[in-house]
Amino acid sequence: MIEQTFSVSGPAELDISFPSGSLAIESGLPGRVAIYLDTKDPEAWRVEQSGDTIIVAFERGFPSRGGRARIRVVTPERSALRAKSASGDIAARVELGKVTVNTASGEVELGDVASAAIKTASGDVVLGRVDGELTIRSASGDVRAEDVAGGLSITTASGDARFGRVAGPLSVSSASGDVYVAAYAGEDLEMATMSGDLDVGLVAGRTVKLRANTLSGSVHLPDSRSTPTGTGPEVSVSLKSVSGDLRIRRVE
Repeated sequence: MIEQTFSVSGPAELDISFPSGSLAIESGLPGRVAIYLDTKDPEAWRVEQSGDTIIVAFERGFPSRGGRARIRVVTPERSALRAKSASGDIAARVELGKVTVNTASGEVELGDVASAAIKTASGDVVLGRVDGELTIRSASGDVRAEDVAGGLSITTASGDARFGRVAGPLSVSSASGDVYVAAYAGEDLEMATMSGDLDVGLVAGRTVKLRANTLSGSVHLPDSRSTPTGTGPEVSVSLKSVSGDLRIRRVE
């Protein structure tokens, strides 16, 4: 077991690299970061500080036997996170700043973040509110986020994606995964899929410039008789599908 405490001048920069196991991030006191690393091979790990950056790294490369560990970090709110893992799970129960995650098959579960860029092969990704930009690259993992205040870009092969309210530019590319957006309040939406379904709710009161194309899927649009003419900003919507269904809903 490795236990170390560091003093920082504000939110910390967490730089954590581990082959497998788990990383849990919790809320702590301002100006203080505590690291608890449970491992059978403590000599293979580096735990150190450089300015406000706290580094936790496995020194023997990926993959490697003996690299499995349980890491617990207690840090001030709005700390930034850079994390890399082969098959480790990552969970945060504290509001974070800028987040960058690269994992192969581990699960990623975060709360509210300032912004996030996440790359995963088969792990699921769950986020709360994203105050800025969100970028996700996923092969087969499912993706879910509550609200995205900035732009959202997602590329997925077979994983499903569900989002609450999205306010910035939205770009989605999917092979067979379904994509659902509860409410889109931005002005530029582009979604493309091979066989997955696309379902998006457009906030009422705006003029919609729509392009919807599908080869064998169906297209469902709001009833024009019950939809008032938009007087707000124009929103550009592009939906493309080979065999998946396309659905647009009007939401308040």
